[in-house]
Amino acid sequence: MTLPAPPTDPEILADFPARSLQADFPFARVHSAVQDPEWFCSDGRCRFDPFDAAAAGFGTCYVATHVLGAYIEKFARFERAIPRSVVDAHRLSQLLLPSPVRVADMTDRTIAGRWNLSAEIWAGDDYEGSQRWAQALSRAGFNGICYPARHDTQAILLSVAVFGKPGYQPTEMIQYNAPQPIPPELIEDAARQFGVEVLPGSPLM
Repeated sequence: MTLPAPPTDPEILADFPARSLQADFPFARVHSAVQDPEWFCSDGRCRFDPFDAAAAGFGTCYVATHVLGAYIEKFARFERAIPRSVVDAHRLSQLLLPSPVRVADMTDRTIAGRWNLSAEIWAGDDYEGSQRWAQALSRAGFNGICYPARHDTQAILLSVAVFGKPGYQPTEMIQYNAPQPIPPELIEDAARQFGVEVLPGSPLM
């Protein structure tokens, strides 16, 4: 691990920087076309999954405050260009929280001095360390984590890891609209602003 270990006592994290997320805000999520968007991951493949799923009892649903943020977090990991078939195999959904929640705020600059944390927690390779922090913050009563999108070097676009029961949970994230194919204007916007190109190909119908 390269991140500092989180406190083992949840009370120590009670005054960790926080922000409130409202229930009427449509969060964006890019997800596999064969998977429901209201999915809370707990298998450890994603950054803020629980470190110990059996003990933690929660999963994480990854959303963004802007559709562009959801798109680049999904596709900017490709080294050169995204195969069109990969884009066509995904959908864009918007989800609502059923009620306001309180999340840990990793955009607050005081986490550097008070908690010895840096951008590594949302952009580094120490997934185990990030997962341990997610589990500790969940135990401390936080309902998720707000953090800058890893692939936005200006740190303007925000991502949110929402905690909930593992698996498909349609009552913990509610569909604002039905899943849609990735719109061409979003693909063009990502190419223009981030250089994230899609290889030419025939879109699936």
